[in-house]
Amino acid sequence: MKNTKEYKLLYLVAIISVITITTIGSTYAYITARTNSSDNSVNTKSTSYLINMEITSIFPNYSFIPMNDEYIFKAIKNNCLDKYNRGVCQAYYIRVFDYSETLDYISGYMDVTTDNMTNISYMMFEESNTYDENNCIEIDEKYYCKKINATPIGEGKKLSLGEPYSVLNQPEKKLILAIWLSNLNKRQNDEDIGNFNATITIEAGSGGEIKGSIANAMIIDNEGDGNNGG
Repeated sequence: MKNTKEYKLLYLVAIISVITITTIGSTYAYITARTNSSDNSVNTKSTSYLINMEITSIFPNYSFIPMNDEYIFKAIKNNCLDKYNRGVCQAYYIRVFDYSETLDYISGYMDVTTDNMTNISYMMFEESNTYDENNCIEIDEKYYCKKINATPIGEGKKLSLGEPYSVLNQPEKKLILAIWLSNLNKRQNDEDIGNFNATITIEAGSGGEIKGSIANAMIIDNEGDGNNGG
């Protein structure tokens, strides 16, 4: 093992989400999601570069209902709420920093394991100096533009976070990961109430990698009945 090999640990901010899946023409099913990440869930594994990452939730912990994929831009621009103020998505900052000045690019992928969560989709955004209303959002007075299209998580192996990101002469790189349930226009309780665990990997050029975990455990609570959410 080379003496130049360095390790750093970064505590992952705990994310607590409350997610609600609606049934169409029936009552609500209530679910709670809690993060179960260990303190050292984000760390470096590099022989060439030192690099750090943090993952934080952007919006409050809303209830969560299935949404048409094409509405993700409108949803994020409206703080992940629909026009009825119902939660429809979650979004996370992924901030990569403390890397070598000689590093010119980073890339990344996501591994997701699911248990009865069939229709999760995601999209990546990159901080930008320019704004295009068809491809960009504005959060905290900064622009973030689409890096990849809405993508079903499916089997969840080596899901791309987009083409390599340039970091040359940049002190940090900030991305946004948006996650939601794709609307199937039918009852979705049987296939979308369960668990998912996501591991985000950022690679520093060809010299190492850093990993961050988002682990959500779903708990069904059927005590509350309501309308069909229409």
